[in-house]
Amino acid sequence: MKKIFACAVTAVLLTGCSSSSTSTDSTLVTSKESATTVLGSGSFEYTVTVGENTGVDVVIDVVQGAQVVLNVVNPNSHDDIHLHGYDLSTGSLEKGEIGTMTFQATQVGDFEIESHESQELVSILRVSAP
Repeated sequence: MKKIFACAVTAVLLTGCSSSSTSTDSTLVTSKESATTVLGSGSFEYTVTVGENTGVDVVIDVVQGAQVVLNVVNPNSHDDIHLHGYDLSTGSLEKGEIGTMTFQATQVGDFEIESHESQELVSILRVSAP
């Protein structure tokens, strides 16, 4: 396991103030310049904290077929985060709550992760063919 961001933002089933990523048969590469996370096939868990590791330049790369667990928290306000193209949502979240979307990355392409409340683009999920 590798700590990706300091305090609170990049894992699944985030507990406390840590972040991690779990992958099977994959390589994890992070680049602060591009704010991109690249993973191979298998299982992938990632936590996004709105306002901390989010933005139009944040791309989460996974390989088609990967089992993805995406945790999202908005520490600043009530929200509902959704993943376009997969028609998934965290549902209504109170300030600071963590919402989880679990799915298999079956579709190839770029998919927006967006705040329902502010319409802000949180990040991009990029699914690439194996």
